[in-house]
Amino acid sequence: MQSWYFSSGLSPEEAVARIRQTTEGLHDMRHMLDTMSWRYMMFYIRLKSAYLDLDLKNAMATLSENRRKAFVKVANEVVDNMAELDRYVRSPKVYELYVYYEKTLKSLDDLVTLHTALLVLLVES
Repeated sequence: MQSWYFSSGLSPEEAVARIRQTTEGLHDMRHMLDTMSWRYMMFYIRLKSAYLDLDLKNAMATLSENRRKAFVKVANEVVDNMAELDRYVRSPKVYELYVYYEKTLKSLDDLVTLHTALLVLLVES
């Protein structure tokens, strides 16, 4: 069932674009956080984290072997922060939710910046 619904079939470039779109979507979720729309946030985060897992694997295909280590480190940080964000959306701990929301945004921004920088280095060499 998972392969039917989540097999994206996206190229690595499209996967990177969807990671950027996820990052922008999470930045725009601030109003949901402020209005405490927990249920909507929970569904959104779970959907995006399921796609993000596949997109990170596809995006890694564009990188060479020696540049993957830095990408994997940041990608693992993103996945961990998304899992913690999902955990705190389901709990009544509002402060921790804000903390992990900001951490998730920062790690996603770092991931997009790192991937863009690595692709620029790949094109130059």
